[in-house]
Amino acid sequence: LQGVRIGVMFDIRVTHKSIGMTNEKWEENRLKFSQRYMNELPKVLPKKKDEKLKILLSCLFFKTFTGSEVYVYELAKTLVKFGHDVSVLSDIGRPMEDMAKKIGIKVYSLKEPPGFKLGDGKWSLRTPEGMVLSTPNTMYKVSEVNFDIIHTQHEPTTNYICQLYPNIPKISTIHSEVISLEKPVINETIREYICIRPEIQEHIVDAYEIPKERTSVIYNPVDKERFTQKNTQVENVVLFVGSIDYLRENTIKDLVSYTKENGKELWLVGDNKSNYLESLLQNSHVKYFNSTWKTEDYIKRVSETAGILLGRTTIESWFCGKPAWIYKVDSSGNILEKTLNTPPSTQELNKFDSIHVGQSIEDKYYQVINQQI
Repeated sequence: LQGVRIGVMFDIRVTHKSIGMTNEKWEENRLKFSQRYMNELPKVLPKKKDEKLKILLSCLFFKTFTGSEVYVYELAKTLVKFGHDVSVLSDIGRPMEDMAKKIGIKVYSLKEPPGFKLGDGKWSLRTPEGMVLSTPNTMYKVSEVNFDIIHTQHEPTTNYICQLYPNIPKISTIHSEVISLEKPVINETIREYICIRPEIQEHIVDAYEIPKERTSVIYNPVDKERFTQKNTQVENVVLFVGSIDYLRENTIKDLVSYTKENGKELWLVGDNKSNYLESLLQNSHVKYFNSTWKTEDYIKRVSETAGILLGRTTIESWFCGKPAWIYKVDSSGNILEKTLNTPPSTQELNKFDSIHVGQSIEDKYYQVINQQI
C-alpha cells in the first residue's frame, strides 16, 4: 500500500523437509487481517452458472454398490461431465475407487483428507514452539484447501467434515428417514438439505425443526443410458436388490412367500449382512447373487422388482419399463404398507435422470456459494 514492490525468485534450490502448521492464534490474526484490509484485498465475485467449481463429496463408504455409494458416484460422474473439479472423501476401496479414478474423479481416504496429514511419529512439523515430531494417529492441518462447496452424506462423516472444514459452505443429502446414520446434522455451514424423496423432507422438517425453505426434494440420479426398455427375454422372476440385513428381513421373507404362492422365482442381489439368508435359500425358488454394478443385466430379465421405500432399484426398473413393489417399512423393518407400482410417464421419469438431478444440485451449489459471498 506504501508503494513497495514485491518480487519472487524461482532459481534458489531449497529442500523443505518440514510442514508449517497454523494454530488457533494464527487463524484469529488471519481473520483480523482480512477484515482490516477488506477494501484493499481482491474482491470475491459471485460464481457464474458456467464457472467451474471445485467440489468435495463426502460419504461413509465408497467401495461397493450400496444406494448412497452409487448416489455419490453417479452425481460425481455427472458433475465431471459438466466440467467441474470433483473429489470424493470417504472410506475408500475397490471397485468403486477404481471406477471413479478412471473417469476423472479424485478420491481421498478419510484418514488423510485434503489439507491434512496423519501423524506417524516419524515426520516433523514446524510449530510456534519449534520443530516437533508428529504424534501417531493425530490429524494435522498442513495446507489450506480451496473447495467452493462440500456436499456431505451420513451423520458421522458430516460431523467430521464440519470439524475439518469449518469455513466452507456445505450441502447435505439425507437418504432415509428410518436409518440412524441418516440423522441430519445441524450446523451453520450446512445451508441446504437435499432429500431423495418427499417423506424424508417431511421427516427432517417435523422431527428436527429444519426450516422447509432450507430443504429440497431431489431424487436419486439414474443413468438412463444404462436402464432402457430394450427387448430382453423376460423370466417369471421378482428381483430384489439391496443389502440383505435387518431392515429388509421382513420384506424379503414376505417376497419369499409371495413368489412361492404365485409360481415365481425370487432373485436376491446384494451384500449379505444377515444370519437368515442361508435358511431362505432352502427354498428352491430363491436364488442369491453377489452385489454387482451391472444391475441392469438382472432388471431387464425379470417381470417385476421389489424394494423398501422409493429405492434406486425401483427407479431403475421403471426406466426399463418394469413394475415395482414398494414396501414401506419402519426403523425396525416392520412392513407398514406394500404397493405394486407401474412405471410413471416419460415426463415423470425425467426427474430421476442423472443429468436433470445433476443440474438441480448444481443450481443449489451456485445458490449456496453466492449466499456465502
